[in-house]
Amino acid sequence: MSGNSKLHQYIADQTGASTVTPLDRVQTLWSGYGEIRRYSLAGLQDTNNAEARSVIAKDINPPQATEHPRGWNTDISHQRKLRSYEVEAHWYQNFAPLCDDDCRVAHCFGVLNDASRQLILLEDLDNSYPCRLSQAELPQIKACLKWLANFHAKFLGVSAEGLWQVGTYWHLDTRPDELDAMADGELKQAASWLDQRLTDCPYQTLVHGDAKVANFCFSQDGLKVAAVDFQYVGGGAGIKDVTYFLGSCMTEQQLMDHDQTLLGFYLDCLVCALRRYQPRLPAEEIARTWSELYAVAWTDFYRFLSGWMPDHPKSHAYTRKLADRALAWR
Repeated sequence: MSGNSKLHQYIADQTGASTVTPLDRVQTLWSGYGEIRRYSLAGLQDTNNAEARSVIAKDINPPQATEHPRGWNTDISHQRKLRSYEVEAHWYQNFAPLCDDDCRVAHCFGVLNDASRQLILLEDLDNSYPCRLSQAELPQIKACLKWLANFHAKFLGVSAEGLWQVGTYWHLDTRPDELDAMADGELKQAASWLDQRLTDCPYQTLVHGDAKVANFCFSQDGLKVAAVDFQYVGGGAGIKDVTYFLGSCMTEQQLMDHDQTLLGFYLDCLVCALRRYQPRLPAEEIARTWSELYAVAWTDFYRFLSGWMPDHPKSHAYTRKLADRALAWR
């Protein structure tokens, strides 16, 4: 039986379909580590899967020679990527089932590991959340912030065992090459201090780790969302996801105009979610503590950008303003 035939049989076995047909390639994985492809299903035996007209297969097949659009193709980078797919598989198998409709993620049909491939078989969220955005209006931004608030409240205090102990793809300990590439100066000198401020926060949750707007799937009206791409999920203060998300979908001027309003919206949602999921925890104190780390979290990501791509468009006046504020506390 060919590799593709084995794959089709695996999908059929996991979903209860009698026929599996490859459709479009959704995208290639970063640096050529595989692809994400959609498969149609027919003849479903389980009526509970009647809406699963298609599934998504995240097929990880690392190249022999790695490539990176900016040249970061070191062994450290390669091992980090391999670990990220192990983390994502573990997340979908052991943590994703705990999510509910207020922090919606894809159902995982199964994880295949053999000598030739690693594959994560997922619900096709396009069936319920068909819209993707690169920029977002305020209602869509608020929908994502509400998702993050519920996610962070749901997993506050949960052990990150099997995931990244410290989530986010820019975490200092996993980015020594980028730190070495930074220009000497106050920001580089403060790298360990920034990281310590975030990891010393007494209120740790699970963070998505790559919560950009492109990793959210929107309902047709744009008011409901689900999240994908959990390669860098792990422990951390929830505010790290918030700063990264806002930077992913807002211009410098929009941030200047709306940051406090949107931060306040997230914190209000967080308090409400904590009262629902974790009523014994001090919701207002947690919100206040994370709010105080807003500039620190933003500056920590700026630290990564300064080594990875110093001329990145996000290294603008708003970012530098927050960095000045954070570094003044050092």
